[in-house]
Amino acid sequence: MASNSGVGAITPSSAEEAPKWVPGEQYPRELLKNFPCHDYDLPCGKMTSPPVERVEFKGPLNGDAERGEKIATNLRWGNCIACHALPKHEGGTIGPSLKGYAHREMPLDYTYQRLWDVRFYNPNAFMPVYGPNKVLTDQDIQDVMAFLYAK
Repeated sequence: MASNSGVGAITPSSAEEAPKWVPGEQYPRELLKNFPCHDYDLPCGKMTSPPVERVEFKGPLNGDAERGEKIATNLRWGNCIACHALPKHEGGTIGPSLKGYAHREMPLDYTYQRLWDVRFYNPNAFMPVYGPNKVLTDQDIQDVMAFLYAK
């Protein structure tokens, strides 16, 4: 059974239940190990996270917004939509809405770092560690950024 982690997120109650828990398409089992366990009472196995990684975005932004939208909305890829409302898409409410992100004028290096390894800014974030865990590539992240910054 799923347990409530106390922050509005339902988490799998065991590593075996995790593949059944993901809504819609199933994550490949090998990718599940890349996501941290946020509930200390869960028997999550021996999952470890790589060290926090600070990266510099060297710019200019060279992304494909259409591809970035596919990454952000695909449950087997970026799956940003599970936690965030996105431009042109309703989505989850666990994370902040990213609708209108382009108009917030966030620095590119800030957005790149948050997508690469959110732990640099927030070590307790529920967001996956995309870069160090090799879930998304540099190009994938630039494509998602192009989608978020498209006006």
